[in-house]
Amino acid sequence: MDREEEALSISNPRLLSAIYFSLLAIIITLAIDVVMYSLGIDFSIPLFKAILLAVIIAATFGALFGENIVHSPTPYKKHAFWWAFLMVMVAVPFYTLGFFILLKQHNPSLFLNATTQHLFYLYLLVLLYSFILAGVWLALFAGIAAIFLRGYLVNFLLRSLYVRRTSPTGITIGTKTPKYGQQKIDQKTIKHGRKPKQ
Repeated sequence: MDREEEALSISNPRLLSAIYFSLLAIIITLAIDVVMYSLGIDFSIPLFKAILLAVIIAATFGALFGENIVHSPTPYKKHAFWWAFLMVMVAVPFYTLGFFILLKQHNPSLFLNATTQHLFYLYLLVLLYSFILAGVWLALFAGIAAIFLRGYLVNFLLRSLYVRRTSPTGITIGTKTPKYGQQKIDQKTIKHGRKPKQ
């Protein structure tokens, strides 16, 4: 089976994508916090809650779009990139809403005497700046990360599944299959004329 076709047979693509993008979300959130701290800007909400929010959003949308990304047909780069790009653009409004709620909880003084209409307009303003300052860049980064996931990480995981531990005298027989990997037989078995186990 061709390597590109083997990638389409990997199981649990949604779980793999959710874990992958959750780890990236943690790294990006920590990096943003470090940059803002070095610039003397207060992050406004506790770092733990910011990371938790990022992980929840990344895992949710990573799972929703995971099968489309991981099982992207060849040429996979274009498909994986645009699915990940769309994933981030859809996720940004939900992340902004969660961030807005946490900001209101930890900084209630910022929202004194604010009406529902004012809060709605403020959310739209924050959402607009989220897309301009971070959304598009995160979408581009997610697209590149999705190409790495689909083209390299998935194939690495599949190759590792094909490896079966045998004795040092083991030799390879047959061809590898997606389900059972590479068949092995011990040379001692051949020497004594016994029929190899299939």
